[in-house]
Amino acid sequence: MCGIVGTVGTLKGRSDPVGAALTVLVPRGPDAGGRIEGRLGAHEVVLGARRLALVDPAGGAQPIQRPSGALLIWNGEIYNHDRLRRQLEGRGEAFRTKSDGEVLAALLELDGVEGLGRIEGSYAFAFLGPGGGPLLLGRDPAGVRPLVYARSSNGLAFASTLDALLATGAVDADPDLDAIVDVLRDGMVPTTRTALCGVSRVPPGVVLAFDGELRPRPAQVPQPTRAGGRDEPEFPDVLQALRAAVRDRISVEKPCGVLLSGGIDSALIAAVCAEDQNIPAFTLSYPTDESADESLRARQTAKRLGLEHVVVPCPEDPTAWVLGAANAFDEPFADASAVPTWGLAHWVGQRVRVALSGTGGDEVFGGYRRYWLLGAGPWLRQVPRFLRETVSKVLQKRMPGGARLLRAADDPEGLYRGLLRLQPLDEVRQVLGPLLESVSDPEPRPGPTNAWEAMAEDLMRYLPDDLLVKEDRAFMAHSVEGRYPYLDGRVRRAARDLELQGSAGRGRQKQVLRAYVRDAVDPELARVAKHGFAFPVDEMYRGPLRGLAEDCLLGQRARERGFVSPAGARRLLSDHIHGARTVGQTLHALVMLELWARRVLDR
Repeated sequence: MCGIVGTVGTLKGRSDPVGAALTVLVPRGPDAGGRIEGRLGAHEVVLGARRLALVDPAGGAQPIQRPSGALLIWNGEIYNHDRLRRQLEGRGEAFRTKSDGEVLAALLELDGVEGLGRIEGSYAFAFLGPGGGPLLLGRDPAGVRPLVYARSSNGLAFASTLDALLATGAVDADPDLDAIVDVLRDGMVPTTRTALCGVSRVPPGVVLAFDGELRPRPAQVPQPTRAGGRDEPEFPDVLQALRAAVRDRISVEKPCGVLLSGGIDSALIAAVCAEDQNIPAFTLSYPTDESADESLRARQTAKRLGLEHVVVPCPEDPTAWVLGAANAFDEPFADASAVPTWGLAHWVGQRVRVALSGTGGDEVFGGYRRYWLLGAGPWLRQVPRFLRETVSKVLQKRMPGGARLLRAADDPEGLYRGLLRLQPLDEVRQVLGPLLESVSDPEPRPGPTNAWEAMAEDLMRYLPDDLLVKEDRAFMAHSVEGRYPYLDGRVRRAARDLELQGSAGRGRQKQVLRAYVRDAVDPELARVAKHGFAFPVDEMYRGPLRGLAEDCLLGQRARERGFVSPAGARRLLSDHIHGARTVGQTLHALVMLELWARRVLDR
């Protein structure tokens, strides 16, 4: 994992914009840094990178310069780089190092965007072609690695994170108000938008080609049927494909670990790791909340597999973890599970530099209950709205999940999008302050209507916009690279090719993983229902986080900012504390928004 930054043209207000950004990116690349200059047409180009050295630590320095003069900076890893290197050598290429970055540079120069279709890995890169361009900015199809950019009258700037881009001086800390409302409604900033005006995200699986006029031309990364060409082995069996994916991800020259929850996805990853290496397994525990604690099952799994087990207890008062998470995220991010993810990463970073995660297993194998809940949508809409609203108010106190389902049925984009909402837009408007009141409702876009459409949408939106952002920012704050075997192309193709009766909506694909866990890990674990990486946000904001919420929502700085209505925030907090409503997720979103504003906007 690395952090990258680049500028094209002259940026006003900074004597060394790339140097300032590289300082911000040190946690993403603690081992080394470098910079290089080139040209894009008439524009001067400066590229910089910070490196977390996992493959060829001695020889894989960045930036990379080709014999032709082409330049590359990148963030990520190519797992099949040895096979690709042999193929390129057969075409007359000579390599100076064993680094995967040198292979990526050769592919881009020789084959362009089409060459990316042969890669098994994840990446975000900037590649400046020989002889003055073009400049390519690209991301992997799963959206694992981040990349943002901004154009101005003076040029172009790009970086791994918004914080680094701000450090260049190319953009101002001017919040995108529509994006802020998106955060309060959906928990994160979706798609290509960012939290700052004038800054965009490179979409997953897209390469933007900039010419000398700085006009971007988008191209789609090819979806390969076989990542490394004809000599790349395919695995029709899911477990074989998963073994190959895991082994590729632990073949590094720095210590590795595995994130182990009480579920089947991480248990299967840990079991495959244990076949090759005795790496530590890390589990978060909640000593004061048994309903959220999965450490007992994780401890049993680690013992069966013979892995060292490190249990990280969530503190009784997690205020420090909330503040740490808020400092690590370059955008307001309201998914409350980011807090324990940050706390776990703090401990993981003291032992290892690579952490394997089970993230992606539910999206690839159809493991979410909400996939089969889609069948309830048409039936729920037949129930009179006044009756749904009445029942929802009753359920809100005792069964928030049931109330959430009833509210989701009224979502203008359909039941599935409603189930993923942090809160409906009409409830968001009850707490909006004068600065956000004028933001218009977004144009509704029809959401998924069946399980297959929902799985596809999760891979395109929920995974890259929420889960992968959460793990990238939390773990890179502690110089740890997250790796995701379930997102490996070989695993995804094996899952797609499964011939099962029934549908993803009934979780039939996930039964394959359960069968592997039953045979290879623990028959009892294979029967355990999905739990999710929870954070007891409702209880926390009635207890130890109440003071933080009062400071962030009712203090003078928040009142003057205008994002939140003081009266609406006071009413929301009072209702939650006294049990009239259960809205811990909403309170957390407002707290994270205010903490981000203090760190980014107030500076």
